[in-house]
Amino acid sequence: MKLKVLPPTLRKKHHYLILDIKSEVEISKEEMLQYTGDACIRYWGENHSSNFDLWVMRHYLIDKTIQNNEAIFNYKTVLRCGRSYCNDVRVALSTLRRYNKNKVAINTIGISGTIKSGVSKFIEE
Repeated sequence: MKLKVLPPTLRKKHHYLILDIKSEVEISKEEMLQYTGDACIRYWGENHSSNFDLWVMRHYLIDKTIQNNEAIFNYKTVLRCGRSYCNDVRVALSTLRRYNKNKVAINTIGISGTIKSGVSKFIEE
């Protein structure tokens, strides 16, 4: 039996957060998903943050600079979340300052309805 595709009216609606991330260490796409998930659970709890439907869609290394003999990695990331939970995710990410004893700074650059428009507006400048 062939599975049916859900019609657009029954699908979950998503928004995409474009994040600017500065870190002392290199961060992979999987680690970024873990960072965001842990920040949301720590701030909102498991019950509320399970509705966020978080997923890292794109993760780009923009540049690596060295200041005072310390490397600083700059990333741009596209994070998918539920449409009605964008502000909750942004609040939780703003509380994240350190992870695994490494400094991390996460800023939201913008919100987009599609990945393509988010990348073209905020990443490919």
